[in-house]
Amino acid sequence: MKTAVVIGSGMSGLCAGLLLAMHDYKVTLVEQHSRPGGLLQRFYRKAWAFDTGFHYCGGVAHEDILGRILRHLGVHDRLTFLPLDEDGFDRLRFPGLEFRVPVGVDRYRARLKDTFPHEATGIDAFVDALEGAVETYGLCQFNAHIDRERLFEVERMSLRAVLDAHLRDPTAKAVLAGQGFLYGVPPSEAPFGLHAVILHHFLCGATRIRGGGEALANALSQRLGELGGTLRLRSKVRQVLVDDLEATGVVLASGEEIRADLVISSMHPRTLLDCIPKTAVRKVYRNRVREQRPGLACMGIYVGLDGPPQGLANCNVFRHRSYDLDDAIRGISETEVPLYFATAAAEGRPSRGAAPSNAVMVNVLLDYERVEAWRGSQSGRRPPEYMALKRRLEGVVLEALFEDFPALRSQVMRVESSTGLTNEFYTGVPRGAMYGHYHCVGQMGRYRPSQIIRIRHFVQVGQAVFTPGILGAALSAYYGTGWVLGLETLLQELKDC
Repeated sequence: MKTAVVIGSGMSGLCAGLLLAMHDYKVTLVEQHSRPGGLLQRFYRKAWAFDTGFHYCGGVAHEDILGRILRHLGVHDRLTFLPLDEDGFDRLRFPGLEFRVPVGVDRYRARLKDTFPHEATGIDAFVDALEGAVETYGLCQFNAHIDRERLFEVERMSLRAVLDAHLRDPTAKAVLAGQGFLYGVPPSEAPFGLHAVILHHFLCGATRIRGGGEALANALSQRLGELGGTLRLRSKVRQVLVDDLEATGVVLASGEEIRADLVISSMHPRTLLDCIPKTAVRKVYRNRVREQRPGLACMGIYVGLDGPPQGLANCNVFRHRSYDLDDAIRGISETEVPLYFATAAAEGRPSRGAAPSNAVMVNVLLDYERVEAWRGSQSGRRPPEYMALKRRLEGVVLEALFEDFPALRSQVMRVESSTGLTNEFYTGVPRGAMYGHYHCVGQMGRYRPSQIIRIRHFVQVGQAVFTPGILGAALSAYYGTGWVLGLETLLQELKDC
């Protein structure tokens, strides 16, 4: 039996491990922390359960790619899906305007034209272009073939360029680009193809999962165990063993060696460079990885309530303070919150048996430089100056939230928060980037980080080498293991589910 080591138990690592185990590999999945899941994890404070990086996902029906993936991996029936409001799963709030994004491309198109009738022709052209761009993303359309030149083209065009080509009204343009927080890149730099595939995924049907990301991580981990895989927690990888440009296993921080025929890494490519011999990759690759712009860091505000969140129970809110979205994708200050994303916790009981959580999570961009001075401090024991900064920023964000949802003010029972330092500690992603990589025009398309590098029997997976989010992480596992198992084989299995 062939053996494989998978580094990291986030969505991409768990999916890659499962795919290998389903094809008769003996899989050892190593995770540096005490629980699996990476950004799928929850944390608990008394009666409240808070999701960290997972809040909702797109279509999970049989005809949808994520639904088919979850069935193929054997976990779909173990999860309870809680569909968001089909008439407005995402609510885009601008000064004087709220646009509710409905489920379904046709409904989305119609609502846009009802809201901006003077832009009807441009909206049709934009949505047509969006659907055409999605078709270039292979497995998203159950197609193993990728027209690389067409993919490079849609990832070379910026979202701003496509908007400007078809529309004139700046308000309509802002609404069409209003969910950019989902990948953390402003319209002037966001690849149109990236925007298209992520938005289309949610238009297929937005849903939460009962129990949040933790429920998904637990289902995937349980399934891996049933297939004979081993999950090793508190096992940080210090080195990837490379012999004559061939990966042969890993060395843990404890000094233990785990030998394997195949190594899959979900580490950020920049972090990986510290774990492989310098001679294992060419200097040009090493320099390119180190010189890439890191993704943006995020601050999370986690609010425990004494009852259901009024106004946020079945939707997400993207709150913009202006119609200039290039300006909005930037960090908050003590006086301004250009953009926030707010969502409620999925229903479900924390694993400790407490009452169902009533919680709201608010995410904002926070420049990593604001917290970088405390990078060497220990998580949970950071200096008073860091804690004071967090308290000030918490207050600014909460005031912005209460301005939009006044009823929440009297419901607050507890407030927690995290910054890029927290994400960096738990995921190992440089500068705590929430999507791993800065998925901009100059770093996608033909400049996208490669899943296959010079080292044989070694594959990279994860958001940083593909696209952001649950779907992007899962697809990276399919494409990555497809190099070993055969992508056509995996595609046929998906179609047969």
